[in-house]
Amino acid sequence: MIDFGSNFRKLREWAGLSQEALGVSLNVSASVVNRIENNKRKLDIEILQKLAVTLQLDISLVVAVLFKGKSALPKQRVSKKGNSLPAPV
Repeated sequence: MIDFGSNFRKLREWAGLSQEALGVSLNVSASVVNRIENNKRKLDIEILQKLAVTLQLDISLVVAVLFKGKSALPKQRVSKKGNSLPAPV
């Protein structure tokens, strides 16, 4: 079974964001982010879309990471506009 919550956490950590900071960007509380990461709340399309915008990633890449894990992330971050972004530490 795919662990969407763990992969969601990997995306957040890859971006260098706390649960609180991501919650602000997604317009949800940190506890909602925590529940998603612990597979106690399902992702909806609105949160998925806001996550892609927040991380400046194409939504298809976000979905790929949620299914395949961190290995689907590029080594160099590329924004949806094609500009290279520094990868978070």
